[in-house]
Amino acid sequence: MLVSDTAVRKSITVVVLSVLIIVFGTYCYLVLPRESDPDISIPNVFISTEYRGVSPPDIETAITIEIEKKLKGLDGLKKIQSVSAEGLSSINVEFVTGTNIDQAMQDVKDKVDEAKNELPQDLENDPSVFEVNFSELPIVVFSLSGTCGLPCLKEIADDLEDAIEAIPGVLAVDVTGGLEREIRVEVFPEKLAYYGLDISALQQVVVSENQNTSGGAIRMGDGRFQLRVPGEFTTPEEIYGLIVGTHGGEPVYLKDVARVVDGFKEETSRARLDGRAAVNLAVRKRSGENIIPISKQIDSHIARVQPAWPRGTEITKVMDKARDIDLMVADLENNILTGLVLVLVVIFFAMGLRNALMVSLAIPFSMLLTFTALYLLGITLNMVVLFSLTLALGMLVDNAIVIIENTYRFMEQGASRFDAAMKATSEVAYPVIGSTLTTLGAFAPMLFWPGIMGEFMSYLPLTLIITLSASLFVALVINPAFASLCMKVKSKDGGAPAKSLEEVAAAVERPAEIRGIWMRGYAKLLTAALKRPVSVILCSFAVLALMVQGWLLAVGLEKPIEFFPDIDPAAMYVNLEVPEGADLDYIDRVLKRIELAVASPQTEASVSLEPSDEEYGQALLAKEHKKADGTSFAGPSDLGNIRNVYSKGIVTASAGTAFDPNAPNHVGIRFLEMKDRLGSSNDTLETIRERIKDIAGARLTIAAAEEGPPTGAPINIEIAGDDFAVLGSLAAEVKKIVAQVPHVEDIRDDFVEGTPSVHVTVDRQKAALFGLSTDMIGFALKTAYNGLDVSSFREKDEDYDITVQLREDDRRVVDVLHELMIPTPSGQMVPLSTMAKVAYGGSIGDINRINNERVVTVKANVDETKVPGPVARAQAEELLKNLPLPPGYQTRFTGEFEFQQESEDFLSKAFVVALLLIFLILVSQFNSISQPFIIMTSVILSLGGAFLGLMLFKQPFGIIMTGVGVISLAGVVVNNAIVLLDYTNKLRERGMVLSEAVVAAGATRLRPVLLTAITTILGLIPMVTGVSFDFHDLTISWVSESSQWWRSMAVVVIFGLMVATFLTLVVVPTLYYLLEQLPEKRRQAMERIKRLYWKQYGWLSGEKNADLD
Repeated sequence: MLVSDTAVRKSITVVVLSVLIIVFGTYCYLVLPRESDPDISIPNVFISTEYRGVSPPDIETAITIEIEKKLKGLDGLKKIQSVSAEGLSSINVEFVTGTNIDQAMQDVKDKVDEAKNELPQDLENDPSVFEVNFSELPIVVFSLSGTCGLPCLKEIADDLEDAIEAIPGVLAVDVTGGLEREIRVEVFPEKLAYYGLDISALQQVVVSENQNTSGGAIRMGDGRFQLRVPGEFTTPEEIYGLIVGTHGGEPVYLKDVARVVDGFKEETSRARLDGRAAVNLAVRKRSGENIIPISKQIDSHIARVQPAWPRGTEITKVMDKARDIDLMVADLENNILTGLVLVLVVIFFAMGLRNALMVSLAIPFSMLLTFTALYLLGITLNMVVLFSLTLALGMLVDNAIVIIENTYRFMEQGASRFDAAMKATSEVAYPVIGSTLTTLGAFAPMLFWPGIMGEFMSYLPLTLIITLSASLFVALVINPAFASLCMKVKSKDGGAPAKSLEEVAAAVERPAEIRGIWMRGYAKLLTAALKRPVSVILCSFAVLALMVQGWLLAVGLEKPIEFFPDIDPAAMYVNLEVPEGADLDYIDRVLKRIELAVASPQTEASVSLEPSDEEYGQALLAKEHKKADGTSFAGPSDLGNIRNVYSKGIVTASAGTAFDPNAPNHVGIRFLEMKDRLGSSNDTLETIRERIKDIAGARLTIAAAEEGPPTGAPINIEIAGDDFAVLGSLAAEVKKIVAQVPHVEDIRDDFVEGTPSVHVTVDRQKAALFGLSTDMIGFALKTAYNGLDVSSFREKDEDYDITVQLREDDRRVVDVLHELMIPTPSGQMVPLSTMAKVAYGGSIGDINRINNERVVTVKANVDETKVPGPVARAQAEELLKNLPLPPGYQTRFTGEFEFQQESEDFLSKAFVVALLLIFLILVSQFNSISQPFIIMTSVILSLGGAFLGLMLFKQPFGIIMTGVGVISLAGVVVNNAIVLLDYTNKLRERGMVLSEAVVAAGATRLRPVLLTAITTILGLIPMVTGVSFDFHDLTISWVSESSQWWRSMAVVVIFGLMVATFLTLVVVPTLYYLLEQLPEKRRQAMERIKRLYWKQYGWLSGEKNADLD
C-alpha cells in the first residue's frame, strides 16, 4: 500500500514525526480546558419590561401578549416562556441548539422594536433584551465565618468580590449574607405633618449639603489658588444640624423631624455554615473559560490576603467544581491507565515483550493525536471525552495487532524487517481499513444527535471517530516504520537458505498448523458445528431470545428502562417555596428548622417550635464520625456522610429573572467524597427527606446535585387553558392523581393564588386638582417606605449610603399612610387621605405562559432507586386519562419526557442508519450480499450478550447509556468477522475445500480474534467494577464516581463482545458454510429432480427418444 510503503522507506522521517506528535500532543493535553460536563450552549434571549404598580393580568394583556405576537415567526424558535408578575413582564425566548446567538439577539430586538407601538406609552424604560446563559452557574462557593461579626465578614467579602471579579474569566461574584453599614435618616411622620414638610424636602437638603464644590480659581499676587467649598459630612452627627425648612418664621432643623442612625442596611439575605452566621460568595465563570486556572488564581489571591484577616476568620469551600473536575479527571485517567496496563499484560503474554511494545505504540500515539485534534477543535477535556477514550482504549490496538502479528509471521518465514513490514502491512491494509470504517460508520450517525442531549453526548462519537482514525494512521504509518527499524524474531530454521519474498508470502498465506489444546479443541467444536449448521443457527437465535427473556424476568418487568443512570450524588439541596409576601425572618425560621432536622432527628412537637439560639447552636455542634478508611472527621450532623450544612435565605426582588434554575432559598448538604463514605449518599438523602416531611411553613422539595445535561423534572405536566383559577383547581386535582403513583415525591406546582397587598386607591379627579398623578403619588409612597439612597458618607476610603425613609416602626403600620404628606408641584403639602383610600386586598399571582398559552405546571420527583422515572411517568399518564378536562383545556407531559422521546426516536434511527452504513461498507469490501448479511447477523445476535450483562448487573435498559452502548457494540463486533471471512475467501481462492477452508481460517485467526476481544474488554473492566490503580497515590481505588455514569454502557459492550467473539469463531463460520453450500445443494437438488422426473417427462425439455406413453 502506498502510505505504508512510503512510511517504511522514510522511516527516519516517521521517527521525527513521532517525536513531534509526542511534544505537541503532550502540550495540548496539559493546556486543554478541564470541566466535569461538556459546556452546553442553550440559545436563550431574555426580554424584561418593568411597568410599576400594574397587576399581573394587566401586565399580561398590555405587554406580554403584545410582544409574544411579534415573536411567533422567528427563525429557529423552539419555545416562548413568559411570566407576568406584579409590575414586571419576563419573556424567555429559547432557540434550537446550534442557532447563532448573536443573530437571534438581533432578531428578537427587531421584533421588540416592532411591538413598541403597541405597548403602554407611559413605560418608564423600553423593554431590555439580553442573552441568558444557564451554563454560567457557580464554579465555587465560599463561606466566610468567624468571630469578628457579620459587618466585618461583609467587608472582607466585598473586598474579595472586587478582587475575584478582576480575574480574567470570572463573570461575577454573588455575595449572600452579612451586614452592610448605612447612615439612615429616620423620619417621624407626625412631626413632618406638624411642620408641613414632606420627605422629599429632607432628601433634597441632604443631597445639596453633602458635597464639595469648586468656586473656580482666584489670582493672589503671582499665584493662582483654587477656590473650594468643602461640604461633605465628616461625621454622621453633622446631618442633625441641617435646616430643612421654616415654621412660624423659625428654622426647622433635621433633628426636629428625624433621627440619624449609624446602623446597617435592612437585611435582604442571610447565610450560615454548620450553624454559624456566615457570608457566602458564589463565583461564576464566563462561558467557555477554563475552570482550573481560574480556581487556582482565586485560591492564590485568598492565600495572599488571608493572613491580614482578623483572627478566627475561616473560609470554607462548600462547593468546588475545580476539585470535582480534578477528581473526575484523575478517576478517569486511572481507569484508562489501569485498562492500559491490563491490555499490555495480555499482549505481552500472547505476543512477547518486543511485539507487545510494538503494538502498544498505538495507544499513546493515538491518544496524543486525539489531544492535538481536540485542542485544535476547541473541545474541553470533560467526562464524556474521557470515557470515549476509555471505550476506545481496547480498540486502539486492534489494527496494530493485525499488522504486527502479520509482520511477525513474515519475519518468522525468513523475510527481512524492511520487506516484512512493507509486505505484511500491504497484505492486511484493506481489511484493516474496512474494519475501521465499519466502526466509524456505527458512530457517525450519533454526530447528528439533536437538542441539548445531542450537544452533551455528541462528544462521544466525535472523540471516538478522531481516536480510531488516529489509530488507523498509527497502524498504517508508525507501526510499520518502527517495525522495520526495531522488530526482531528468533529464527527457527538455523542456517536454512534465504527465501525469496514470494516464497515467504506463500508460506505466510498458508493456514496455521492446528496444534495445542486450545486450537485442537476449537477445531473439533467448529467441525461439529459445520455438521449441523441449521441447529447451530437456530440455537443462537434461541439463546438471544432466552437472554432477553431472562433480563425481562430478572429486571425488565420491575425496572424496564431509565433515562439517565441513578448515581450517588455529591451534594443535595432542600429547596423552599415560601408563601407570597414572606419576609426574611420568616424564611430564616423555616431554614433553621430544616438545619436542625439535618443535624439530628426531631420530635413531631419540636419540628413546629422555633428553637432558641442556644438550642440551635448546641444541635449543630461538630460530631465525631469515621470515614471508610477508618480516619476520623467532625461533621455537623449525626449522619456520617455529611461534610457541611449551609443555608441561604434571600428576599427576592421583583426585578429578578423569572427563569433562575436555582431556588433562592435552600439548605445545602455537602457529602464526603465517594471513597470516604461508609454508605450511599442516596440513603442519607432519603433519611433527610423523612426527617423534614413534617416541617410546616413552606413547600419543601429535595434535589440531588445534578450531573449531566439539564433535562427537567422526571414528571413534568403542563396544564394549558384560559382561566387561571380553573388551571389552579386542575393543578390541585393533578397533584392528587400523581400522588397515587408509588415512589413519587416532592409533588408541587407553580400556581400562585395571590399576593397580599395594601391597595392605595387614588381619586384621580381630586389628585388632578392638586396637580398630582398616580405615578407621582406612588413614587412618594415608595421613597417613604422603601427609602431612597440620596447620598453617601465617606470614612477611611469607604463610601456608605445615606438613606432617608420613615422610621422602622412606622413602616410596619398602615395607619401612617393617612398622615403622610404629599408635595404638590406648587409647593403645597396635601395629606394622602384627602385624595386616596387605603385598604387591604390581594392580587392574582404570577401568570405563566408557554408558547402563547396560559400554563400551570405540576412537577414531581421519583425515587429512582426503587422505580425508574419513565415507569412512574407512564403510570401517571395512565391515571390522568381518567381526569375530565373542561373544553379548551389540555395536559401534556414535558421536561425529562421530551428529552426521552427525542433521544429514543433519534437513537432508534441512528441504530438503523449505523447498520445500513456498516452493510454498505461491507458490500463494497466483499462485493457480495450474503457475506455482509452473515456479519450483520452476528451484530443482531450479539445483543443477547448485552441483555445478559444487564441481567447479571441488574441494570435497566438505559435510553441514553445502553442505547449508545448498543450502537457502539455494532461497530466493534464486525471487525473480527471481517478479518475472518476475508481470510476464508483467500483460502478458497487457492482451491481449498469449503469445510477445510472454514476450519483452517478459524484456527489461523483464533489468536488475533481472541486477543482483540480481550483487549477491548479489559480496557473497560475498570469502568464496570469501579476498581482501578491510583497512579497518583500508588494505591488501589475501590470505588469510582465516573463508573456510576458509564457502567451500563461498558457492560453492554463487554458482554456483547464476549458473545460476539463466540459468534465470530463459531456461528459466523457456520452461517458462512451454510450459505456457501446453498448453490451446491440447489444443483444437487436439481440433479435429483432431473433423475426422478425428467426421464419420464423429458419431452417437455425437448429431449429426443423421450417416453411418450
